[in-house]
This record gives sequence, C-alpha cells and structure tokens, in this order.
Amino acid sequence: MKPKYLTLVEAIERLIDKKGHNQLMPSERKLAQMYGVSRMTVRKAIDNLVNRNKLYRVRYKGTYTTDKKLLKDMDAFIGFTREVENAGGKPSTDLIEYSLLPADDFIASKLNIAPGAYVYKVIRLRKKNNVPLMVDESYFPKSVVPLNETIAKQSIYAYIQNELKLNMVRAHQRLRATFASETYQKYLQIGENFPVIHLELTGFLADGKVFEYTNSYKNSERYDLVITSQI
Repeated sequence: MKPKYLTLVEAIERLIDKKGHNQLMPSERKLAQMYGVSRMTVRKAIDNLVNRNKLYRVRYKGTYTTDKKLLKDMDAFIGFTREVENAGGKPSTDLIEYSLLPADDFIASKLNIAPGAYVYKVIRLRKKNNVPLMVDESYFPKSVVPLNETIAKQSIYAYIQNELKLNMVRAHQRLRATFASETYQKYLQIGENFPVIHLELTGFLADGKVFEYTNSYKNSERYDLVITSQI
C-alpha cells in the first residue's frame, strides 16, 4: 500500500500544475484541512517536493511553486538580462550599492590598474520574474567604463556594447561552492547553511583591457551552469 504522504504528493503536484510558476502555496495547516491529513504528513510531502525542485521555501513568507532553473552557458559571454530574456522570463534588478572609490591593492590587481585609481563598485540583486536568483558584486574601472546610477540599474553589458561601442571578447571565470554572507542570505531569501554557487569573473575587451571584476553568488536551486567541451 502506498504511504499516505506519497498520495498527498501526487495531489499537491496537481495543485502545483494549476497554480503555475512562483505562486504561493497554502499553509501546512490549510493543506492538512484540504486533504484531511496531519500536518506531519503535509510536511513530509512538502519536503519531498522541495527536494525534487517542485517547490521552494522562502523564510518568513511561505512555500512557493518553482520556476524552471535559469541555464548559464559558461561558453557564452552574455549578461544576466539576456539570459533571462532568452529563457522567456522577465529580468529585474535591485541596486544595493553604487559608489565611486579608489581601488585597493586587490581590486587594482584584478582590474590591471594602478592602486588608487577610481572604480565603480556596484552591488545588485538580480531577479527572474521577481524571484531573487543572485547577488552580483562588481567593479568597473572609471577610465574604461564610465557609469551612473541609472545605468547601474539596467543592463551594463548592453550599455558597454551599444553606447560605449566596446567589444567584450572573453571572460575568465572561476567556480566554487560556498555559503553567502548573512546580508546576501537575506537578499537571496535563503538560510545560513544553504550552499550557493560562487562565480568569480574577470572580463576583457578586444584591446586586452580589463573592464570588469565581479563576484556572483547564485542560488544553487535556481541556477544550472552548463559547460560545453569539445573533443
């Protein structure tokens, strides 16, 4: 005989199909009343669906139906806005920090500029269909990419290509699994023990200049990174 929670899983899956993507689910108490089961059974069913990426939990808000993961092609040098649009989603950005400051020794070495040269520091929360996917902490040398706050809220890559007419040709990217800071956990709406994908990126122009140094912290449940290898 099928365990009760698995029967409930099937019922909740039908409810998920009706609701669509990124929709708030009824509370555990409400689901228990709807299906005539205990809250323990509901919690076990919800855990099953979370583990299978059918649902996701947002701390203090509730449980939501999932959207498809956003695919990041590591071989294609495109920005977040185009990635989301190519996937049929609606991109949006919350600007957390925008500042102009002298580069310390570490940032200067990453951007291949002199220490003390001015850089723009831009921290942004990137969303797909209003769901937080990642936090980008970026640095752009002022001498190469002059920015303003309005541009920082939009697609910086589109601005570089279309307005500055600069040719972005390659990026050096390094991946690792890690945990986000407490501040970034809140922005991503994840717990302290939730693993994120850390992507360190250095972007280069056709003339060899470095135009960007970025650290991205991506929700591992919302992102798939794809790498194509040729033999």
